[in-house]
Amino acid sequence: MKRIAVSIRNRVFSESVMMMLLQTGDFRPIRIPSQPLDMILVECQSANPEIVLMDVTPAPPETTIAGRLNLIERLRLELPYCKMVMLCDEVAYPQLAREVMRAKQAGQIDAFFYASVTAEYLTAALDAL
Repeated sequence: MKRIAVSIRNRVFSESVMMMLLQTGDFRPIRIPSQPLDMILVECQSANPEIVLMDVTPAPPETTIAGRLNLIERLRLELPYCKMVMLCDEVAYPQLAREVMRAKQAGQIDAFFYASVTAEYLTAALDAL
């Protein structure tokens, strides 16, 4: 059973992802805050997840692409084996979606998903990480 830390700012979306992950039986999701940075670091150290799934949004600063990449840089020092995964809304924020894709190309993250992805695909892809 994989431990997944879920850091999604939108509470409704976060709850949906948590329920979806729980229903598969293959994951043990742990909700962590989306801000502030220090609290996320402490929660991730405590939870010791195998995957951190975080959303990327244009604001607040902690959830922007720059904020999330800064977080990932710090998390990799503490949890070097942990996979870092970003989730973004490609319809609402197409430019941000391209930046997330480029972060994957540059090796800054391990995977990314768009918000329009099906639950089945998301869970299968996360399980394959």
